[in-house]
Amino acid sequence: MHIFFWGRKPSLNKALKMLLLISGLFMFAYAMLMPIYALFVEKIGGDVRAASIAYAIFWLVTGLLTFIAGRIENKMKRVELAIVCSQFIIALAYLFYYFIKSIPMLYLAMVVLGIGNAIFWPAFHSLYTRHVNAQRSAWQWGFYDGLTYLIPAVGAFIGGWLVKLYGFGLIFVIMAALSLLNGLFIIILPKKTF
Repeated sequence: MHIFFWGRKPSLNKALKMLLLISGLFMFAYAMLMPIYALFVEKIGGDVRAASIAYAIFWLVTGLLTFIAGRIENKMKRVELAIVCSQFIIALAYLFYYFIKSIPMLYLAMVVLGIGNAIFWPAFHSLYTRHVNAQRSAWQWGFYDGLTYLIPAVGAFIGGWLVKLYGFGLIFVIMAALSLLNGLFIIILPKKTF
């Protein structure tokens, strides 16, 4: 790991480490399905159009609600509670996936997933920014950005492997459990962490 720091000691405070863990679990769960998402849509009777409409719904809901969530979270004293809320909503969306039997149910799951993402990102970025050191901000944000590629790579591999062996149901349960545990983890952290 020393090579990644080019002779310098790592400079991540406790809050940034916790936030990296939280976003890592969030991204890992999400990445378990994304590379094989179209296969899932086909399995429930959908086609390319249904898959693209579902994702259009997700992006639309996430984008529009992010404006609202950011304004609300700006007024919150404990922004980490918004992340908790988002994780519980996302866990619900992943559980919806477990029960999906039709395309309209897929669209509903994407709406719920979009709501959770809209709540997560402004709160996460607000907290991360709050704890970044001005002299090391490029490195601290770069470390986060690097993990946003590496962690999903692992999640994608494991998700595909699990689906191949056990089917989609298992990954939906794991994704929901990871999101639920992520929210609970934040609740048990001391208030002074963030």
